[in-house]
Amino acid sequence: MKKKKLYLISLLSILMAMQASTAFGQLPSGCSPIIRQKDTTICPGFSVTLNLLAPPAKDSLLPGVWKLLIPGSLIDSNLFNIKSFGYDKVNQYLYSIYHKIIIRFDLKNNKVSAIPAGNWPGDYTEFTYDYTNKRLLCWRVGRDSVYAIPDSGGNWAAIGNGAIDRECFGSSVYWNPIKQQVGLYGGYGFNQMKSWIFENDGTGWQQRKSNPPIDSMPPKGGNLAGTNADGTKLYLFSGQGNYSGDELAGNCTLGSPWATANGMFCWLKDLWELDLKTYTFQNMLPVNNASIQYEGAFVNYYDKSRFYLFGGYQPTGNYAANQNLANTNKTYFFRRNIDSGFVAFQGEGDIPPAMPKTLLNTYAYYDPLGKRMIWARYDGIWAYYPDSTTVPPSFRSTVWSTGDTTGSIIVKPSQTTTYRVTRTIGSSICKDSIIISVTNMQTALQRNVNICGDSTVLDAGAGFSTYLWNTGDATQTILVKQNGVYAVTVTKNVCTAKDTSKVLFAVPVNAFTVGVQKDSVCTGDADSLFINAPQAGINYSWSVSGSPAIINTGNYYTPKNIVNDVAYLITASSNPAICASKTGNARIIVRKKLAPPVLHIDSIGLSMLMFRWDPVAGAAAYLISLDKGNTYINPVSGPQGLTQSIIGLLPNQTGNIIVKAIGLYSCQTSDTAQAKATTLNPFGDGIYVPNAFTPNGDGINDILQVYGTAISSVRLMIYNQWGGQLFMSTDISKGWDGVYNGKKAPAGNYVYALEAIMQDGKRVTKSGSFSLIR
Repeated sequence: MKKKKLYLISLLSILMAMQASTAFGQLPSGCSPIIRQKDTTICPGFSVTLNLLAPPAKDSLLPGVWKLLIPGSLIDSNLFNIKSFGYDKVNQYLYSIYHKIIIRFDLKNNKVSAIPAGNWPGDYTEFTYDYTNKRLLCWRVGRDSVYAIPDSGGNWAAIGNGAIDRECFGSSVYWNPIKQQVGLYGGYGFNQMKSWIFENDGTGWQQRKSNPPIDSMPPKGGNLAGTNADGTKLYLFSGQGNYSGDELAGNCTLGSPWATANGMFCWLKDLWELDLKTYTFQNMLPVNNASIQYEGAFVNYYDKSRFYLFGGYQPTGNYAANQNLANTNKTYFFRRNIDSGFVAFQGEGDIPPAMPKTLLNTYAYYDPLGKRMIWARYDGIWAYYPDSTTVPPSFRSTVWSTGDTTGSIIVKPSQTTTYRVTRTIGSSICKDSIIISVTNMQTALQRNVNICGDSTVLDAGAGFSTYLWNTGDATQTILVKQNGVYAVTVTKNVCTAKDTSKVLFAVPVNAFTVGVQKDSVCTGDADSLFINAPQAGINYSWSVSGSPAIINTGNYYTPKNIVNDVAYLITASSNPAICASKTGNARIIVRKKLAPPVLHIDSIGLSMLMFRWDPVAGAAAYLISLDKGNTYINPVSGPQGLTQSIIGLLPNQTGNIIVKAIGLYSCQTSDTAQAKATTLNPFGDGIYVPNAFTPNGDGINDILQVYGTAISSVRLMIYNQWGGQLFMSTDISKGWDGVYNGKKAPAGNYVYALEAIMQDGKRVTKSGSFSLIR
């Protein structure tokens, strides 16, 4: 329907713009409503101003904001080997050591670089950061020899003795700032999980805590992660372990079952604090604490005495299932002396996704300079800012779904529309929406109504309070029979709209036929085509079949210079073109030249030749020529005959014939066909001269001439008895008629002499006498 013209009826419609109809849509977690107005209904053509509320003050605890620092595209997962105490909190550097390569992740500038290192003692993977002396320490595993390298790079140098250790695989390693020594807790070997503590004083590894058979303070196992502010206290979180440390016992006496390849450990789900001054543990959350739902990345936010747990998985008592456990990206916090356990929360911003595998290297660290938690993973390194006001204000924007970026916009929807807004402050992203409902004032009228007939009904549609047509009718429908523009004004509640329809009628198209003056023409001729009994008020357009181009309009068409067969499509359309069109066809054939006859030699005689030819399709008659095309006559067999004889020939004489087929029209005459044949020659190469002749005019033997069927040329001379020459001829068809110098020669004996060239080139001479008889 066309755009309507709106009329103002009442100021009540303005009040409607402020009337709430529905509640807000669901907002992102931690976000307050952004748009001041509520969902609204208005009349068509009215506008509404939408304003944003000021951003609310952020809670220092929730929701907090995530920000991606280093994307996974900058991390080589094959060289990603981080440790829980491999973080330089002074410079905000995180280290990875693997395959004799040291990688440094600069979390202040979000860059990745390699640290030069030489004199590698081996492809060692256990390491920690000595923040007291600004160096990295590494060793093979457990209580092996320890090596150090400055954090700026250089060569590895031995600083502590050790030996190959098969009892401390996977132990937690740390730096003790009190004694300036590297230490380890726990580890696994010979089917046992340990709870001992060793530190290397340079001469070797010294035991600080024993590994008793039963060790419930804490249970054997768990992972050291995170420190207090000065590094003198560490935190032992959950992990794999049990009461006795023996996985071959086949059962779990603490926590929940955590199956291994060899037996069973326990998922401890607890939290302890280790004092490096006394090497004693203090329990913070008991074993199998219900609030610890995932084995994830643990970190201590010591500025606020708060602990965080990021992501993780849930071990089971089925070893096969444990190989591909589903991970989560859920997050939890625990406030010491405030909360009874970990509490779930949801941050905003670049929320890290769930990781795809169970056993992936992932640790968390507290960055006291940035007041943020670092969650380091092979697929990216994220920072979580508990207090969103500490998020670097790298970006602040407001974007409406209309494309506007201001805090206030004016909208004038033509239909019910949802307007959305996204407000970003740093990494905090909040969204809101509002629905502006437009009263449906759309009538059922069409902009243009085209009718193939003489009447129609216009329907404005149901649902309106009143109707008023420009015809004066006040009904929903009216009957119209004339071309014109019909308008209706409708009302609903306080809204009014006007709509129009332009109505056009057309006469239906009748079937028709096309006449052709000549159904066939010669190449280059013209023809005339016409509509038989054309219908008044109907447009006829002409085109060549297969082509959309219109070549003529009207009731007649005279094509000229026709050189090929052509078919025409004639389309009859109503005016205006409303009714279904109908088509007719016409065809003109270009007359084709007949094929030349195919000649055959039917028979050959001594003095006669017989020729025949095959009938030519479409031929009306045939013409022949026996004088090489100078003149043409009907065959002796008649105009439509198919044979011709040549008689009166001499032996060994060649006869020629030319035949052409004649059509109904001159342009159909075919090309000529030719044939020749030679009469029989039973005499061979013989030459015959009669020994007498009687030139008395009776038509019998009146001429003395040379006879031969193979003579190519001849010279005949005749003499009297005294040797006088009376006659000479070089034409074999001309002989002596007995006349010399206009007088008849007397009867008597005469002599001839001849010289002939035969058809094979042979020269023959001959002489003799003959009698002239009167």
